[in-house]
Amino acid sequence: MLKLVISDIHIGAGTPAGEFNPYEDFHYDSVMADFLNHFSTGEYQEREVELVINGDFLDPLKVPINGAFPDRITNQIALLKTGACLNGHPVVVGALRRFVSRPKKSITYIMGNHDLDIAYPSVQQLFRSVIGAPNFQERIRFRIFEPNYDLPGGVRICHGQQFEALNQVDLQHLFLTRGHAEPILNLPWGSIFLVRVLLPAKAERPYINLAYPFGRYLALALLTDTSFAVPATARAFYHFFKTRFVEARKRAVSFRQTLEILREEAVVTPDLEVSAIDMFDKDPTLTAVIMGHSHGAKIRRYKKRGAIYINTGTWTKLISLDLPDLGVHTRFTYACVDYSEGTDVRPTVGLFRWFGEQHPYMELRY
Repeated sequence: MLKLVISDIHIGAGTPAGEFNPYEDFHYDSVMADFLNHFSTGEYQEREVELVINGDFLDPLKVPINGAFPDRITNQIALLKTGACLNGHPVVVGALRRFVSRPKKSITYIMGNHDLDIAYPSVQQLFRSVIGAPNFQERIRFRIFEPNYDLPGGVRICHGQQFEALNQVDLQHLFLTRGHAEPILNLPWGSIFLVRVLLPAKAERPYINLAYPFGRYLALALLTDTSFAVPATARAFYHFFKTRFVEARKRAVSFRQTLEILREEAVVTPDLEVSAIDMFDKDPTLTAVIMGHSHGAKIRRYKKRGAIYINTGTWTKLISLDLPDLGVHTRFTYACVDYSEGTDVRPTVGLFRWFGEQHPYMELRY
């Protein structure tokens, strides 16, 4: 049994050939197709392989509806946005369909903070019908309300957004009904900030959400891109105070959460590794924790605990402003949990980078 863990692919509405979509961050469809084909054919053809999508595979937040980005996501809007993501990436959809149709292959989709739309059962059914039709829909599973996906051998998988007040999802109140004609998604503050502040700015600076850490980018932009950064920063402050002190009651958030967000924003580089270590301390049966969310691929081994922490990074472009990793990167990283010795034996867990099969060219979309 083999578990492949990927996260933060951020598939949007696609980029038609010859056009430029500033809101689309995933441009590596053929790379993903090769990856899925490799692990479902050849030596893996008869192996049991589960593809674990650890959040933010789709990114409906970046899909406009009638030219706007709504933050009140109803069931119908979620269907439209998810459909646009699937329609915009036929190569990936075809690869997923072939993968799940092959013997002993399955998909588990864990909800992240960018793809809350899959919380709607109708959206899950849309995904199943497109990827698993007509005979393999039962091989596609969704994990919506469970914060962790625990595997045999003490391996825990979670997206990571629950450890940040900025992006934490209220799993007990995932839908808002009071004052609304129909239920809407209870988006975390980070998602509302993306929709109202970053996406309008992304039309002018398409790389704005790819820079990491964002606070460092903003400080540099205030010096080198002042005419853009100053108004953008003013809009960000206005948005923060409006949403946190005017609209907070409508979204069932507390003043304590607001203070926690301010505390987090004061940290230059929030690190999920601290949360992983805390999990190891609380549960000595854990041998590995695999997260995504923060986009920085990382592997750490703790000899005293006999445990390993992995962050699977992202398959989008990452503009790192951290000195140890300075530059523009696209790394296609993933985690592998291998139960070759059986589920009663501790599995082999590692972080890998996909280089792909050798191909003479890659199509450029813009």
